[in-house]
Amino acid sequence: MISRRSAAQKTRRSLIPILVITLGACASSKTPEERYSATQSVLEVVTVLRLHTDEDTYRFPPGRDFSGKNVYRASFTRLESLEHVYEEKFRSGHMNDVILFAKGRALERITEYELAIAHYQRVGKMDSPLAETSRRDASICSRLAQAAATRPETGSTAESALSIYADRIEALLALRKEVAGTHYSFVADEEIERAEVERATHFALRSQSDPVFDRTALELLQTLVRNHSESKLYNRHLLRLADHYQDLSRRYALRYPPPSLKFDAATFEEYAIGAQRLYGIVSRQDGAIEKIEASHKLEAFLSFTLGVYSEKLPR
Repeated sequence: MISRRSAAQKTRRSLIPILVITLGACASSKTPEERYSATQSVLEVVTVLRLHTDEDTYRFPPGRDFSGKNVYRASFTRLESLEHVYEEKFRSGHMNDVILFAKGRALERITEYELAIAHYQRVGKMDSPLAETSRRDASICSRLAQAAATRPETGSTAESALSIYADRIEALLALRKEVAGTHYSFVADEEIERAEVERATHFALRSQSDPVFDRTALELLQTLVRNHSESKLYNRHLLRLADHYQDLSRRYALRYPPPSLKFDAATFEEYAIGAQRLYGIVSRQDGAIEKIEASHKLEAFLSFTLGVYSEKLPR
C-alpha cells in the first residue's frame, strides 16, 4: 500500500514537467520577429534601464542590450525615438516624468551631465513622485559636471596644474563619500579615475618637450596604476605606463647615441625593462581587448632594443 507521503511526492514530480512547459511557453510568448523588432513600449525601455542602473560600471564594462549596444546609450536613443514616433500620444503629458527621469539616468552614465541636469530639473518642477529624487540627482550631476570641466588652462605652470587636479580629485572624493551606497559611487569612481588619467597624460605630454617632467609623469602614471587596480580599464593604464617607459628609453637613446661614452646602459635598461615587463603582462591577458595591441607594441619595442644593444660599445 502506498503511503500518503510517497503519493504526494509522486504528485509533485508529475507536476514538474507541466510547470516547466508552462514557464517555457510564457518565456517564448514572443516570436523572434517580435523580440528583435523596434521598441514600442516606454515601460520596456525603462525596465531594461532600471535593471542596469545599479551596476558597477567602474569595475565592469557597461551592460549591453540584445543588439550588443551600450545599454545606457541605447536606452536614451530608444526613448528619444519613441517620443518622436508617438509624439501625438505623449503630447498629453502622460508619463513625461518617467521618460525624462529615465533619460536623465541614461545620460549621467554616458558622462552627459549637463543634459542629465536639464532633464532632472524639468522633472523636479512637476507634480510627480520623482520630483524630490530628481532635484537631488540634479545637484549631484551639477557637482560631477563642475569637476569634469576643471582642468588647467593652456600655458599654466606645473605647480598650478598639479594644484588644479588635486582640487578636482579632492572634490570628487568628497562626493564619493556622500553618495556611498548608491549608483553614483560608481560614477564618482569613474570621474576620479578620469581625472587621474588626465593629470598623468598632461605631464607625460609636457615631458616630451621638457625632460624635467620625466620623473613627475612617471610617478603620476605609477600612481594611476596603483590606485585603479580594480578598474575595468586597468590594462589600459598598464599600457599607458608601458608607453611612457618606451618613450623614455627612445628619447634617452636619441639624446645619448648608444655608441657614445655618455650612453649609460643601466639607465636605458631601467626604462626598457619597465616597458617590456608591462607590455608582457598585458599581452598575456587572455580575453582582454588590449592583448593584441600590447603584443604588437612589445614586438616592435624588442626590435628597437636589439638595435640599441647592437650599436652600443661593449663595457
